[in-house]
Amino acid sequence: MRYKLFVYGTLKRGYENHHYLKNAKFIGTATSAQPYPMIAPKKSYPYLINLPGVGRVIKGELYLVDFATLKRIDRLEEAPWLYRRDFIEVIDEKGVLTRAFTYFFNQKVWLNPRAFLEEF
Repeated sequence: MRYKLFVYGTLKRGYENHHYLKNAKFIGTATSAQPYPMIAPKKSYPYLINLPGVGRVIKGELYLVDFATLKRIDRLEEAPWLYRRDFIEVIDEKGVLTRAFTYFFNQKVWLNPRAFLEEF
């Protein structure tokens, strides 16, 4: 079985954790269908907060992954403690709305709207 995965941070092409997607199929770029707050307080990786309708539309990449890859990324993201894997609606580069997994930060944070990112 394969799963769609929307990535927005260090799993994207050109970043240090992209090698986790070596067995994945790149579908293309995508954006979140709704705005979400995304912040990078540690500068080395972003936090996507599960507050749909708040923040900015998020730019990322869409992949097709197998279950083993998804579980490896769960370990990387320390899911479900640090990040929580959940569904998000995204719009692919062809304009098609689809549902995909992504990782939301699973800790409480103070949100400063001036610090919201749309891309990492």
